[in-house]
Amino acid sequence: MHKGVMTVTTTTTLQDVTRFFIQLGITGAPVVDDSGKPVGVISMSDLTAHAAGLDKPKEGGFLRDLWDDTSHHALHDLTFDDDVTAGHVMTEFLIRVDAGAEVRELLELMKTARLHRVFVTREDMLVGIVTTLDLVMLLDRLLEERTTAKRS
Repeated sequence: MHKGVMTVTTTTTLQDVTRFFIQLGITGAPVVDDSGKPVGVISMSDLTAHAAGLDKPKEGGFLRDLWDDTSHHALHDLTFDDDVTAGHVMTEFLIRVDAGAEVRELLELMKTARLHRVFVTREDMLVGIVTTLDLVMLLDRLLEERTTAKRS
């Protein structure tokens, strides 16, 4: 997992969330309350849907035809009212696992829920994030170790 997850607060304006995504080159972030407790997640799909006047997505990927995760340049064109915040458009359900969870449990959750990222918590506080890229890198390392062991 990556430690030090970048977050936004419920009171962060959507314009600031947009700048945050562009600056970091990310597609989503957990939303935390004033005490740092995770209360939801906001993604580029949420921003795009809100800007287009669409309802919140019922499940991930509903905007695939309209939005390509690599096209951060389109975020530059979005504008929002100053009084609309992350708390207004976030998905209030944050899928997470406990820091002590087994990798198998994490894999099953990501596969079943078709997730690209899962937040890791300890006692209801965010401590990290695991992404599909992290899992690909783990698989690559394990395959390399296996290949090296066969050569020995």
